[in-house]
Amino acid sequence: MKVYRGVEEAPPVPRAVTIGVFDGLHIGHRSLIARLLEEGKKAQLIPLVVTFSVHPAAILSPPSPPLVTTLEEKLILLEALGVPEVLVLDFTEELSKTSYWDFCQDILVARLRTRVLVVGPDFALGHQRAGTVQRLKEAGEALGFQLVTVAPVIGSQGPVSSSLIRRWLQSGEWEKAFSSLGGFYLIGGPVTKGAGRGSQMGFPTVNIQSPQNKLLPPHGVYAGWLKSRQQSWQAAAYVGLQPTFGGHKPVVEAYLLGFFGNFAPGDTVTLFLTHFLRPDKKFETVEELIAQMTRDVEKAREVLKDSPLE
Repeated sequence: MKVYRGVEEAPPVPRAVTIGVFDGLHIGHRSLIARLLEEGKKAQLIPLVVTFSVHPAAILSPPSPPLVTTLEEKLILLEALGVPEVLVLDFTEELSKTSYWDFCQDILVARLRTRVLVVGPDFALGHQRAGTVQRLKEAGEALGFQLVTVAPVIGSQGPVSSSLIRRWLQSGEWEKAFSSLGGFYLIGGPVTKGAGRGSQMGFPTVNIQSPQNKLLPPHGVYAGWLKSRQQSWQAAAYVGLQPTFGGHKPVVEAYLLGFFGNFAPGDTVTLFLTHFLRPDKKFETVEELIAQMTRDVEKAREVLKDSPLE
């Protein structure tokens, strides 16, 4: 997948384009991107996803909401969906004041050669969101691109959205959140040095440094998969404060099943959490914790045996 860090890096070739923050890349976003790929194939256009280096709220109404996916996590997911090109725009105050017409004319058409623009029904573009779907349709007719509108994915509580998924994660409703995210929660980042307690207890872990503005899922123990260097391993993972040891800062760590190697600090890994096993808990003794960790690993092994990472 080609990633352009600015419009000047993107060669001017005919494209099908979609634009959005795409925080979480939930099932609604995936429906939109599937249509983008379909339109590209049908019209022999290169599909391009335009997203932003920061959440627009960080500029328009700070602070930014906690992110379901960081930019780097988003790029991992977009590549897995088969997107061939991504343009990352710096969302600045200047960009926020660009009119929808100027954006369509100067960026979409003149620079990106957009022939098809794929959006959701509530999409709006440009300064003060003046570029509504109707106005974009009219702009397309004048500037030479077709507007395609994709219906939202409707869940039990209405259209699936990033804000709804954030509320679910913050209230502990992990099943609803994970289901709307495609069946997993992704945490990516560099390997960092931990306290070494896992090794001392017989469960050496890979410790992941999660970005400060990343929204972590409900604290507890999970089953999932860890990917690195084109390889993947089953994992029993922990997200929490380590209350048994008096911790105050959330940690993310994974014990890999059947793995006997080492990761170096700074190595980039991606953790896919697929099953919630139990909530976080303070144990009275380290021996009690070790006994529970043994049960956690066996439970992870059981739930993952018929759950390959796709």
